[in-house]
Amino acid sequence: MLAFFNNTTRSLFLAFIALSVTACGFQLRGQAEIPQALKTITLTSEAKSNTFNTSLRIALTRAGITVVDAKDAADDVLELKVNAITTADTVLARNSSNDITQIERRMRTSYFIRQDDGKSLYGPRTVSTSKTLSNQNSEESTKAAYNKSKEEEMSEELANQLIYDLGYAPIK
Repeated sequence: MLAFFNNTTRSLFLAFIALSVTACGFQLRGQAEIPQALKTITLTSEAKSNTFNTSLRIALTRAGITVVDAKDAADDVLELKVNAITTADTVLARNSSNDITQIERRMRTSYFIRQDDGKSLYGPRTVSTSKTLSNQNSEESTKAAYNKSKEEEMSEELANQLIYDLGYAPIK
């Protein structure tokens, strides 16, 4: 009987919490609605990272944005111009031999939306991400592979942040 009471009490408590959270208007943050004028764009990327450029194209497609060639674009198609990615490292930890064991890597880029005549409608806006990289005192090949995989994750996150930020562009 006691086990039944505990399960019943637990179920009622969880139901109460669930109803309380939904009653206050809580919603999981999803993809922001992209303005209609940005549903078809041209893309100019000065990012020297193939990983970022690929991640950006995937994120644009997932958000319902069609990327067309500049030469095939109509006059009313806007351009998303992404500037070069900059990275900066901050040493976070060293071992007893004074070798670096942990760094924080920051990646950032800026972008803006331009009309066909080159006039900026939105931006420049900056998006950035950072990640703590450990394993910095490992063998060189291990360290390089680890850092490359983390930079790929950061590139994907940076592209997703750019798309999220585009959802708030005041363009009709």
